[in-house]
Amino acid sequence: MGQVPSVADLVHQLRAFHGHRTVWIEPTGLVMHAEPDEELEDLGYRYVATLMRPAPEELAEALVKAGVVLTQPVSAESSGDAWIGVIEAITA
Repeated sequence: MGQVPSVADLVHQLRAFHGHRTVWIEPTGLVMHAEPDEELEDLGYRYVATLMRPAPEELAEALVKAGVVLTQPVSAESSGDAWIGVIEAITA
């Protein structure tokens, strides 16, 4: 099984795009992103937000509002003011 993504990882992915990206929660509970014109509700995905190159705090706030649980990783290093919440799968 792969490593659980962090908010910082997802922010890094989203910043690679120069336009808006829509963040979704997959039916399995994992968080993913897609082009804004992709409508995934009919496939069981839950909409989180459409963002353009968000800051970690902005993405974390949108995820929490959507019901995603963010926790600190066990091996968290003190990295100054970097925000490093871990995105956990949603089971509800």
